[in-house]
Amino acid sequence: MVIHSEFLDALTPSSIRSITAKIRDKAARGETVVSFAGGLPSAEFFPVEDLRRINEQILREEGGEAIQYAASDGYDPLRKYLVEFMRRYQVTDITYKNILITSGAQQGLAYLAKGLITPVSVVITENPSYPGALDTFNAYGARVVGVNVDGEGMDMDALEQVLEAHKNVAFIYTIADFQNPTGISMSIPRRKRLVELAERYNTFVVEDGPYSLISFDGAVMPAIKSFDTYGRVIYSGSTSKTIAPGLRVGWLIADEGSIQKLVYLKMRDDLQVNNMAQRQVFHYFRDCGFDDHLRQVIQVYRQRRDTMIHAVKESFPEGTRVIVPGGGLFLWVELPEELDTLEMFDFVFQKNIAYVPGTFFCPDGGGKNTMRLNFSTTSEEKIAEYIPILGEMICQFCHQ
Repeated sequence: MVIHSEFLDALTPSSIRSITAKIRDKAARGETVVSFAGGLPSAEFFPVEDLRRINEQILREEGGEAIQYAASDGYDPLRKYLVEFMRRYQVTDITYKNILITSGAQQGLAYLAKGLITPVSVVITENPSYPGALDTFNAYGARVVGVNVDGEGMDMDALEQVLEAHKNVAFIYTIADFQNPTGISMSIPRRKRLVELAERYNTFVVEDGPYSLISFDGAVMPAIKSFDTYGRVIYSGSTSKTIAPGLRVGWLIADEGSIQKLVYLKMRDDLQVNNMAQRQVFHYFRDCGFDDHLRQVIQVYRQRRDTMIHAVKESFPEGTRVIVPGGGLFLWVELPEELDTLEMFDFVFQKNIAYVPGTFFCPDGGGKNTMRLNFSTTSEEKIAEYIPILGEMICQFCHQ
């Protein structure tokens, strides 16, 4: 007997995971797919040896305490370290009691959705936006309304019009730095205005910052949270893109009273984040040259981005537009308007090349002529070899 409920029956597979499933099917048949579709950091930079030594140290020094039940709000040494860590983003007016450790940033988004969305709620996002967030907000019953972005991020005039039109806005969700999927960063004046709009219209901002430190010129923008004098901004951080996603360690930063309510929610969910993982992240941040590690990652990703941009410009159809990201993992490509990248996907996939159709990122169902390409996990050599093949397939599709 299959379990049923209105909530469970309404759930559907993640749009991007549907592509992942196709890739796995080919792999099961012994075929190799060159995937530009993933949102993954490159495993070549995961600090395996450092983590092995850290594990041995933790178990030697703490024994069974490291794998015992623990506090739901998180490992206090990590929370206290994150207070200092957040100074990188000019977030200074916090204590460790403003921080909840979560099982990755995705869990934090799910908690905010559970806690803040009601049957009449509207959630405002960028258009396009991160599908994992869109899927979560939709799952909890929100009406998701997208606001277009330009070279400075979310259009604040358009946002204000949406806020005027909707009185039940649970929160505004944004990736302010090297946004997924566009790679655009929100300008400082818009960050400040966003905080003011949240206060004026009595709502919250959820600031998702997974890519903020992967800055190709080394500059780290002040977080929207750094301009928050009202307690309107909830910051979501993560180690998934800078250390390793399998650790599943993230954090939320908010007013102490808000954090306490979210702790109560966590108590009723999974009790705590993996104790060993929290300790691993703490020791790695503190003792293992995190900044040197980050510089190596940035150098390689920047070279891969440059190689991909050059190959796209050389091989994609006339009229293609590329947004050059200043950091992060992704290249956003706008093809000639008559193309539909979702319709084109299976045609291209014949050549064992994958990308993500842009419509997956658009809450309004638009973006039909766009695609997201990931450059972090593929070598420069493979990018230089396979992006021209992708370009050739797109041109063939144009002339069908």
